[in-house]
Amino acid sequence: MKNLDLTNSAERISLPPREHPYWMTLEYCRHIGIRVRSDQKRFWMARVRTKKGSYKHVTLDTGASDVSVSMTFQEALTLARAWFSSPPISALSSDPYPVGVRQDLIYSPYGDVYTVAHALRDYVEWKRIAAAKSHFDANLSLINHHILPVIGGIPLNEFNGRHITQFSRRVLETAPKRGNQKTPPPRPIESLSPEELRKRKCTLNTLLGILRVAIQLAWENGGTDSERAWRCIRRIPNIARPRQVFLSRSECNRLLDACRDDIRKLVLGALYTGCRAGELCNLRVRDVAANVFGIYIAQAKNYRARYVFLPDEGMQFFLDTCEGRSEDELVFPKRNGGSWNVHYKHLYREAVQKAGLPTDFVFHGLRHTYASQLVQAGTPLVVVAQQLGHANTDTVSRTYGHLAPQIREAQIRSNFAPLDKVSTNRASENKAALDDLSKSLQGENWREYGAMSTAHPWPLSNFSRDKDPELGSFRRLISRP
Repeated sequence: MKNLDLTNSAERISLPPREHPYWMTLEYCRHIGIRVRSDQKRFWMARVRTKKGSYKHVTLDTGASDVSVSMTFQEALTLARAWFSSPPISALSSDPYPVGVRQDLIYSPYGDVYTVAHALRDYVEWKRIAAAKSHFDANLSLINHHILPVIGGIPLNEFNGRHITQFSRRVLETAPKRGNQKTPPPRPIESLSPEELRKRKCTLNTLLGILRVAIQLAWENGGTDSERAWRCIRRIPNIARPRQVFLSRSECNRLLDACRDDIRKLVLGALYTGCRAGELCNLRVRDVAANVFGIYIAQAKNYRARYVFLPDEGMQFFLDTCEGRSEDELVFPKRNGGSWNVHYKHLYREAVQKAGLPTDFVFHGLRHTYASQLVQAGTPLVVVAQQLGHANTDTVSRTYGHLAPQIREAQIRSNFAPLDKVSTNRASENKAALDDLSKSLQGENWREYGAMSTAHPWPLSNFSRDKDPELGSFRRLISRP
């Protein structure tokens, strides 16, 4: 759906006739729009989403001339708000909620007793100025959904390990939340499958990491004199599962064939660069071939700008895509020239389904496909890490290292110093047979081997304050007691 800025009179006048109205989202479930008839008459409209999932709309005026609308945006908005709040409409409509990501805690702590909620408030305000926006948004969402409603009211001086045990069980038994859908009812730990439990433990470890840093920050700021509140928080053992979901080249071609023209370019950009969706959606023409044979990523997730080098094929694709366009234009706009924001997601899901790929293969899987292909081709992990924008090779090695045991094999075969002349000579005579053996042991075998060799428990002890492999580049901000 095209979401326009209908406050702009010039944009309203430029809208061509079509059967369906042009809508602007005021709040989710509340919209104001304009319908442009074939005779160029224009009508202000409003609509709400009902509790049954359908839409109900109304015409706010009787139309005007072929070049304007009879009332201003503010006048139409006033009528729309009055219609939204009228008893017949409010009774059948869904509750509205704001557009965008929430930027504050779901409630503000009050009172003289310093609670866990007070500590989280101070932590959020520090993160607001210190963290990348995507990291801040993710942490705030986790705090609001999991932590505040459960333990926010506990005084920090009374907080201890029993609270952590109860909190941990509750998180593990809470089903994952999908967008704005209602959370399913809780399930006992004993009923979870091993993979479901692994994922819930991953979420729990992230929450425990946030909570520990927040409470230690409160201790450092004088919110509490006791160290017990943060020393009692320890992450739990979990399975570090390597990344297994990526596409082969034939699957990539199937996906591209199933894409609409504008989403196809975005997918190609991801496959050529390994960039995140947000990085590609914000990429400008001036960032292509900017000082290097590749592209410049200015707005990275971790604040670190980087250059991404391209193969000849990829460089030609970007040059062709940018040809004849001004340097401030988006490299990958939508059909209507606007920014993708998150609107690529439903088109991408449709293409995945049409291509017959796994339904859970999200856009970020293209980044994993890019990295996996380079690792399997023998690209040094430091190069892959630099291309992806990671600070070091730890994440790449942990996530994709299982894909390339054949690289280890090649290094050992070529660099091991000879020990026994008889075996060395025999190996030289039988090199062709040994090469055939090597090839026969690759293929699907290395994938199975990789999964087994890296699926080890983390940590090896019952408690740990060390960096969790599942948390990516999460840095340990606290020292051992």
